[in-house]
Amino acid sequence: MIVIDKVAPTARELRPIQRGWGLIHWVGCLPVWLPMLAVLAFGVTVSVLARGALPPFLMTGFLVLTFAAWRLSGRLAQHVCMSEARKAPVGGLVWNWTIDEQGFVFDNGLQTNRLDWRGVKTVREEKDRFVFLVSPANNPVLPVRLLEAGQLEALRGLITQITASGRLGGGVDYVARPSDKIDP
Repeated sequence: MIVIDKVAPTARELRPIQRGWGLIHWVGCLPVWLPMLAVLAFGVTVSVLARGALPPFLMTGFLVLTFAAWRLSGRLAQHVCMSEARKAPVGGLVWNWTIDEQGFVFDNGLQTNRLDWRGVKTVREEKDRFVFLVSPANNPVLPVRLLEAGQLEALRGLITQITASGRLGGGVDYVARPSDKIDP
């Protein structure tokens, strides 16, 4: 059993994942990048059609300012969302993790979550974090900096063992029994 207390990933450690869920990542990015690409295509089209009739740097300035406003608004939205999340009753609490052969448990005193290894698609080890791919919208992050050397080796060994046994991601083939269904 591996116990890690006071887990509170930094913003850098909570960065979006780039791989692991396949096509859904890129399709999910379309609403973010498509409007900016449309503005760029519009700007290039207008510049080509105007053939020098526009004042110098008007279109370039427009594109640069639009891009800057787009990025700034995204950062502002992210800041406001993170600020509101910290105000939530469980927003500022640290989590205690317990990882064993059955799965892992997150607990912060007000909320406890248990996840069986079969519910984890895979575990990605990056240089500063472990990312547990549970669903495209839920990927718990465990910072490497919080693990002692023995815990780090134990976690790697456990992940290797769970993967070899076929339990990691085994829930993909899970068939619900009638008793598992929730009545409406």
